[in-house]
Amino acid sequence: MQIVMDLLLMLGGVAVFLFGMQQMGLGLEQSAGASVNKLFKTIDKNRLVNYSVGVGATAIVQSSSATSVMTIGLANAKIINLKQGTGIMLGCSVGTTITAFIISLSGVSMGGFNMSILFASTAFVGVLISIFSNKDTLKKFSVFLVGFGMLFVGLQVMVYSIGGADSVLSAELTKLFRFDFMKNPFWLVIMGILIACVIHSSSAASGVFITFLMTGIIDTIDQSFFLIIGANIGTCIDGLIASIGSSANGKRLALFHVLNSTMGACAFSIILVIFREPIVGFFDGLFPVERQWSLATFNVMYNATYTLILLFFLDPMVSLITTMVKEKADTVLQTHYIDDRLLTTPAVAVDNAFREVCDMAEMARANLDLAFDAVLNSNVSSSKSIADTEYQIDYITRSLASYFIKLSTKPMSKKDRRLIGGLHHVINDIERIGDHAVLLVKEAYYGTEHSITFLDETKSELSEIYAKITEMHNLSLDTFKGRKIYNLEKIHAMHKEIFEMISTTGDIHIERLNSGLYSVEVSKSIYSIFNSLQRVPDHIVNIAFSILSDTGSKTEAFSSLRSNSRG
Repeated sequence: MQIVMDLLLMLGGVAVFLFGMQQMGLGLEQSAGASVNKLFKTIDKNRLVNYSVGVGATAIVQSSSATSVMTIGLANAKIINLKQGTGIMLGCSVGTTITAFIISLSGVSMGGFNMSILFASTAFVGVLISIFSNKDTLKKFSVFLVGFGMLFVGLQVMVYSIGGADSVLSAELTKLFRFDFMKNPFWLVIMGILIACVIHSSSAASGVFITFLMTGIIDTIDQSFFLIIGANIGTCIDGLIASIGSSANGKRLALFHVLNSTMGACAFSIILVIFREPIVGFFDGLFPVERQWSLATFNVMYNATYTLILLFFLDPMVSLITTMVKEKADTVLQTHYIDDRLLTTPAVAVDNAFREVCDMAEMARANLDLAFDAVLNSNVSSSKSIADTEYQIDYITRSLASYFIKLSTKPMSKKDRRLIGGLHHVINDIERIGDHAVLLVKEAYYGTEHSITFLDETKSELSEIYAKITEMHNLSLDTFKGRKIYNLEKIHAMHKEIFEMISTTGDIHIERLNSGLYSVEVSKSIYSIFNSLQRVPDHIVNIAFSILSDTGSKTEAFSSLRSNSRG
C-alpha cells in the first residue's frame, strides 16, 4: 500500500512541477512577449540569424513546443518561408536546454542549506506581489515567480516521494533501471520519447530524469543521456498536432522537426554506444557528485552540436521535405496573417492581427478604385473581381472578429488590449467601405442596363471628388499603419472639404435636373453615387482616428490629443 501512496505523491509532484513550468513560461511570456515579437521581426535570409531567433525565443518562453507551434503558425500565415522556419526550429532545440540547468539548481546545497527550498519560497513572494501590488509589470513578473517556485516545490515533492535508498518506491524504481533491457540504448530512447509525448515537454521530462539521477534511481549516467535523447524526439508531438489543418509549409516544418530530432538522436546514440566508456568517464569526472549538472551539460552539447551541423545542410533538407509534402491549391477564402497557433504568444498574435487588418484595408481600397472606375465609365468587366474580393473581405472580417474574441481571453499589455478594442471597430469600417464598392458596381450595372450616360462635366466633378477621397484614403491608411497622430488635423480638414465638394456638386446637379439636362432616372443613379462618396470618407476618418479613439470618434481623439499636449 505504501508504494501506491508514494507513487501517487510522486505523480502529484510531477503535476506541480508541470504547473510550475507552465506558469513560469506564462509569466515570461507576459513580461517579455514584446521581446519575442521583436525577435521574430529580425528573421531574414541568414540562417544563423534565424537559428539565433529560435534559441532566444525558446529561452524566453521556456518551451521548445511553444516556439515550434508558433513557428508553424507563422509559416501557415506565410509570414516566414520554409527555410526561415527550419532555422528557427533548429534553434529552439538549443534554447530549451537552459531549463535543465535551472532544474539542476535543486540539487545544490550550501552549508547544509538546500537551495531548492530557497527557490521554492519564491512562489510565496510571487503570491504576495500579486495580492498587494497594483503595478501591471510587477503582477506579470509575479506569475513567473509563482511558476519558478512551484517548479522547485514539485521537484522537492518528487524527491520526497521517492525517498531514500531504503524506501519501497525507490527500491522498485531502482530495480526497473537495473534490468538488462533498461540498459539497452534503444529501449531507453523509446522510454524518453514516450515520457515526453505523455507530458508534452522535453524540459519537464529532463526534470524527471534529473530527479532520478539525484535520488540514485538511475544507475549509470549514460542511461539518462539516452533518455534525454529520446525526450528530444518526443517533444515533436506538439508540432505534429499543431500542423493538423495547416498549410503545406506548416506540415513541412513539423516533419522537419521530427526528422532533424531523429537524425540527431540516431547519430548521437551510435556515438554513445561506440564511445560509451570515454564519454561516461568524461562526464562523471566533470561533476562527480552532482551528476544532474552532467546531464544538463550533455543536453546542451548534444543539441548544439547536431543542430549546428544540420544548419549547414538546410538546403537539401528543405528540398527533401518539400518533395515529401506536396503543395495543395490555395482556397479562395483565406486569411493571410492570423492563425490560432500564434495565440500562445499574444504579442505576436496582436501584431499579426494588425497586419491582417492593414491587408484587408488595402483590399477594400483597391476594390473601391475598381468600383468607381466601373460606375464612372459604365464598364462592368471588373465586377467579378470586385465580388470575389468582397467575399474575401467579408470572410476576413468574420475571421478577425472571432480571432479578437479568442485573443481577448489571453494575457496581454494594456497597449495591445486597447489596440484590439480599436481594431474591432476598424474592421467594421473597412467592411462598410467594401460594401459601398459593391453598391457602386450595382449602379454601374444599372447604368449599363438602362443606357444611362453622364455629362463630361459630371464625370469631371465626380472624378475630382474621388481624387480627394483617394488622397484622404491614402493618408488615413498611412496614419493608421504608422500611428501618425500629427496627420489627424489634416485628415479632419480634408473630410470637411470633401463634404463641401459633394454639397456644391449636388447643388449644380439640381440645376441640371431642373434645366432638363438630366432625367429623374439618371438623377437617381447620380444621387446613389453621391451617397456612397459621402459615406466612404466617414469610414475612412474612423479608421484614421482609431489610433486615439477605439471607436474612431473625432471628438474623443481630439480630446485625447489636447490632453496629451497639456501633459
